Amino acid sequence: MPESDFTPQTILIDVSLPEAAALSDELIALLGSLHVVLVGWFEVPEQTSAAQANDQFGREMNERLDVLAGVLREAGAAVETRLVFTGNPLDTMERISAEVDSDAVLIPYAHDRVEKVLVPLRDARHADRIATFVNHLVQTDTASFTLLHVREEGETDADVLTPVAESLTTIGMDSSVIEKRLVDANDPAAAILDAAHDHDLVVMGESEPAARDILFGTVPERIARNANIPVIMVRTHSKA
Repeated sequence: MPESDFTPQTILIDVSLPEAAALSDELIALLGSLHVVLVGWFEVPEQTSAAQANDQFGREMNERLDVLAGVLREAGAAVETRLVFTGNPLDTMERISAEVDSDAVLIPYAHDRVEKVLVPLRDARHADRIATFVNHLVQTDTASFTLLHVREEGETDADVLTPVAESLTTIGMDSSVIEKRLVDANDPAAAILDAAHDHDLVVMGESEPAARDILFGTVPERIARNANIPVIMVRTHSKA
């Protein structure tokens, strides 16, 4: 894929401490083309202050973050880390996501390959933004992509899938690795989950700008938990 005018996209990775979710070697390799912000958060009980928790656990938690950061740097990623002791991880993640102006958020899950990428699409409004992120994420031609849309009444693939496919080919992706899949379903989330079982990674646009909805929203969490694959939410709202 072309590298002209390439600016690394920023992805926020939620690292729940003390036990962080593992990242597979394949996923780490993909993240090597991005600017990664590792947000390690340690939830503290109500009666404990953030300062007390930092005094007790700060050094150890920073060391754990630094190990993961080192692995990502070896893969080529630009990495920064944030360690937060908080009693409200949802508000904390939302605040940091806004501070770093992230392009996407990763819900991690250890998966041993990334060969088939599912890209569910609600509409074509953010086609260019999603296509640009996918192109930056996958800098080789080793993966295939399924563009999935749950059809509303009267829609055809030209309404949603074709604009995204055209955006991907315009910025350099081989059309032969792109599949367009239009489905009918009463439950779009169930249709996405069903398709996800045959894929290794899901890249989807957000429906709301709040990070709490990105990280803990029903659809992405359901996919990650039940399909056992990582999910990347591309932030499709206007960035500051």
